[in-house]
Amino acid sequence: MGKEREFQYTDDLVEYVANKHGNLPKNYREFNFVYFHITTSANGCASFIKHGILDLPHSYLCPDSELRTFLQKNGVYIDIQEDVLQYGEKHFDIHYGKCPRQGTIEYRCWSIGRKFHFDYTTCGFLSVWQQSPYGGWVHKRPEILMNIDDLLGTQLSREWSETHDAYEIVAQISGNNIVYDGWDDCNEKDQVLAYLTSAYNAAFSGTSEKILLVKNGVCIPPQDILEIKPLEYWRT
Repeated sequence: MGKEREFQYTDDLVEYVANKHGNLPKNYREFNFVYFHITTSANGCASFIKHGILDLPHSYLCPDSELRTFLQKNGVYIDIQEDVLQYGEKHFDIHYGKCPRQGTIEYRCWSIGRKFHFDYTTCGFLSVWQQSPYGGWVHKRPEILMNIDDLLGTQLSREWSETHDAYEIVAQISGNNIVYDGWDDCNEKDQVLAYLTSAYNAAFSGTSEKILLVKNGVCIPPQDILEIKPLEYWRT
């Protein structure tokens, strides 16, 4: 703590310690990140054990994923390539193009297409504020179910949350496969310090939330999953 008082900013302290005991890494892509992915499952994450952590399109296309089997059990079928969602006798165009006016059926369809063609990558946490759930409520249900409920007037989100438990999946990933979460114009040294400083703050304060965003199209293979355990916080 005495040494900490000599520095005005925490990243200066982190840089000092890194250089004193070795060398500051050249860029964050040299890192091997260990993070945790929050999900829900009714069968102990059997699909994750078999297939790894899949993004939304791969999860739906996986024939034995919980998401696909749940939707089909409830009469929802999605053709990602043709951008069509079928529910009973109804067919909806979920093409992701120009954003329609909010509040319309077209907008609700577009929101589903957006999930499959734009906002579909997996993400996780390097650290979290455990007393308050993440805003996406991923510990309750897949976010896509909320969009489908908005379109169809169903209660799939509620049914899922009542029949699935929350899990924390600890995994590893190369820095080459993540998206830097910070100022776009940062130089490589500042990017490295941003991650190291976040790790320092999380270790000593335990109050920060740091999201890790995986690059589009990157899925985590089963061998890179280190641990799967029930989520012990965010009970709300």
